[in-house]
Amino acid sequence: MKKILNKTYEVAVIGGGPSGLAAAISAARLGKKTILVERNGFLGGAATSGLGILGYLDRKGNQALGGLAQELIDRLTECGGAIGHFPCPVHNSITPISPEWFKVVSLQMCREAGVDILFQNELLDVTVDNNRVTSVEVFGKGIHTFIQAKVFIDGTGDGDLAYMAGAEYISGQDNTGIMQPCTLMFSVTDYDLDAFLTFAEHHPENCGIKEDYADGYHPAFFRSTRGHCFIGMDELIRKAKEAGEFTVPRNQFIYITTPTDGILAINTSRIIQVDASDPYQLSHALEEGYLQVKELMEFMRKYLPGFANAKLVSISPTLGVRETRHFIGIRRLTRETMYSPETQRDAVAQSAYNIDIHSGVRDHIDLTPVEKPFGVPYGCLVPQRLNGLLLAGRSISVDSYVFASVRVMGPCIAIGEAAGTAASLGIDTDTDMRNVDVDALRNLLKSHGNLF
Repeated sequence: MKKILNKTYEVAVIGGGPSGLAAAISAARLGKKTILVERNGFLGGAATSGLGILGYLDRKGNQALGGLAQELIDRLTECGGAIGHFPCPVHNSITPISPEWFKVVSLQMCREAGVDILFQNELLDVTVDNNRVTSVEVFGKGIHTFIQAKVFIDGTGDGDLAYMAGAEYISGQDNTGIMQPCTLMFSVTDYDLDAFLTFAEHHPENCGIKEDYADGYHPAFFRSTRGHCFIGMDELIRKAKEAGEFTVPRNQFIYITTPTDGILAINTSRIIQVDASDPYQLSHALEEGYLQVKELMEFMRKYLPGFANAKLVSISPTLGVRETRHFIGIRRLTRETMYSPETQRDAVAQSAYNIDIHSGVRDHIDLTPVEKPFGVPYGCLVPQRLNGLLLAGRSISVDSYVFASVRVMGPCIAIGEAAGTAASLGIDTDTDMRNVDVDALRNLLKSHGNLF
């Protein structure tokens, strides 16, 4: 027997990753009856992987994210789940976070705001009436729940809601369709970081990034900076490949420090040529990710100084997906318009991270420094031909170049807050999302501490 429930809200957010939870919190704080539907049994998405958050500081060390994004870090810091923002010659900044504390703090903030959370429910269907999204069907524990809302926000990362509603999109990189690779993060303990960095000091061919923009990215920096991300060990990986003991399509070893002493997050797995919006390819990528964790642990113990006794602590509960669908909005931010006056005038969020393109077919990364933050116009959040729906996170309307910056968690949190605030403003003024007063939206976001 099919059990059905019917629910009605003002704002319904599908997907509880960094962007979706920010959207739900901001809408609920503005008095809107809000539900957040999450397929997993926790909130946070990529923030629960062990990755540090990128994008809080610009290349000169100035704060680029405020509002909910900064509040999350402040709340995490109170319980030991964050240790601050750290400038970096390569990444502009690193903000280490505890994945477990992020689950707790994000839940607390949702509950305090009055968000109804529906865990372990999968999006099944979307109803569109006269080009307006009117309801969604979700499923969990044998129960079908139909949710009606005035505004829906897609925080799924891959844009599953917008896709099911029929929104127009582009897959992968412009012109090629190639997607940036996936990663399965994992964490280790029982390592000797001093021995590792001493080896790096004596073998500079194995240390860091050699491009001009990375001046200062060397062992002395890693020793003096509590929050950092190491990239290197190229020659050791080359030797392991020659010996047939390294098959991961990666040319460098990457670790990220965490707020917990004695635990490092490893960002070295790399699953290429995969479209994670396809469930079969996604499943295969997860299989490959787990096997790569085993291979990388063996590599670390055998080849990396200081890691002979390293032990596996945890594996990310979700696959790290960098890229799938890019939806077409009423505005599309491009490389040519990143710093245009029109872009800045309509910005409701900003990104200070670099243009960071991981090759989807080879083992390298192309990184172009972003010298100053650029704005994300509100129109990038609004699908071109659908009403009652907003995009949040990495599914927004941008070209491949811009996407390589805005895809990281910091900007995604800011974009999510903008989406939730816009939904509330549209409901208050009985205005469709494409006609929201952008100046009023910007003023409201600024009053909440956002920077752009």
